[in-house]
Amino acid sequence: MRLRPPSTLLTTASPSRPRLSRCAPRPPFRPLVTLAIETSCDDTAVAVLEHHHHHHHPARPTRLLFNERISADLRAYRGIRPAAALAGHQRTLAGLVRRALAHLGPSGRPDLVAATRGPGIHANLATGLFTAKGLALAWGVPLVGVHHMQAHALTPRLVRALGMPMPMAGGGEAPAPAVTPEFPFLTLLVSGGHSQLVLSTDVTTHRVLATTSDAAVGNVLDQTARVILPAPVLAASPDVMYGRLLESYAFDGDGDDDPYAFYTPHRTRADELADVDTGYTWRLPLPMRATRRMAYSFAAVHSTVHAVAAAAGPNMDDAERRALARHTQRVAFQHLASRLCLALDPGTAAFEGAAVARAARTLVVAGGVACNKFLMHVLRTTLAARGLLRSSAEDAGSGDGIREIIAPPVALCTDNAAMIAWAGMEMYEAGWHSDLDVAPVAKWPLDPAVVLPGKSAGEPGGLMEIGGWLRWK
Repeated sequence: MRLRPPSTLLTTASPSRPRLSRCAPRPPFRPLVTLAIETSCDDTAVAVLEHHHHHHHPARPTRLLFNERISADLRAYRGIRPAAALAGHQRTLAGLVRRALAHLGPSGRPDLVAATRGPGIHANLATGLFTAKGLALAWGVPLVGVHHMQAHALTPRLVRALGMPMPMAGGGEAPAPAVTPEFPFLTLLVSGGHSQLVLSTDVTTHRVLATTSDAAVGNVLDQTARVILPAPVLAASPDVMYGRLLESYAFDGDGDDDPYAFYTPHRTRADELADVDTGYTWRLPLPMRATRRMAYSFAAVHSTVHAVAAAAGPNMDDAERRALARHTQRVAFQHLASRLCLALDPGTAAFEGAAVARAARTLVVAGGVACNKFLMHVLRTTLAARGLLRSSAEDAGSGDGIREIIAPPVALCTDNAAMIAWAGMEMYEAGWHSDLDVAPVAKWPLDPAVVLPGKSAGEPGGLMEIGGWLRWK
């Protein structure tokens, strides 16, 4: 069958329900331009990405033509307030889209529209997704409803395509071509809503090796920061990213030559069983230290820190507050590292996908918490202490082991539309786009094997199993 040109992309299945027809391939030497929208939580973001396939134009870089974000001011609520965040999306999204239109080139339209479909806050997702549907329909171009966590996992591939350097654990920046994560690679997705260790084997296949059973690490850091930080520090914060403020309070400006000197990596599983001396009467035990179960749990960190702060009361001095801030992050990050070690250590019990996970050479740290430099330090030193981090000199040899631990630049760690544009483009080039009847999905597991509370094992929930995907090639 002869493919229709882009101008006739949309057909009418019935008088009331338009749907996408077959997507015509663009000329091979023309770049793919994607307009993307992200509204999953409290950030309203729009981006325009131009991508040349490297086989056709290896010397032409992928270009980010537009990338702006406006965060809702939620300081009065000291955290996320869905209704207030929704009002922010409704107030700012149209203006961002209007500014993005000027960057679409002479045609005045993109080749593709992408938007976050989930997971996230349902009403907030709907604002961006339904706007994207209208734009795709008006322009007659395909729509891709993007999985937010898939976009985080694929962000380093965007960074590579843009020719940007990526921060490496241990300091410094690696040139992008040296750290491009080729499949398979591992991703530690750490944010205010998620804590997951993910094995990615291709664009559409992502296996969750460990996920949190309660609170996410970013949320716990934000909430513990509220009881650790002095009131004037909290009041001076320009936003509600209190976890980021906790890091700067703990490690910046105290005159220490080595602010991480208090921390010693666990060299063995036995080391994890011992409490760490904090210099005070309180201790922060490592969560799940008596089990090898591949899961995360941060509820105990939250409750213990709140109990310590409540016992000390408002008279806790600055030195103790700083110590509590440091050890809160230490125990949370060592817990993240402990499950990573279980996944990589060939001496631990086998699990589905273990051989592929242990053959991965790149660990990507993504999500808002990936901005934390102490987290990167804990991951690097722990893997090195366990013999699970191989040097570049060993790269040519045989054997498993992580060679690189990388994170996107700060601007691309937090929620942004550039990563949505890239993930949408990768899905489209893999042959997929979304039907116009897709709805927001507030809880959307990346891995079909993950069963959400209240769901049965037979109910679909993975990236591709959720429905709404259409094959165009």
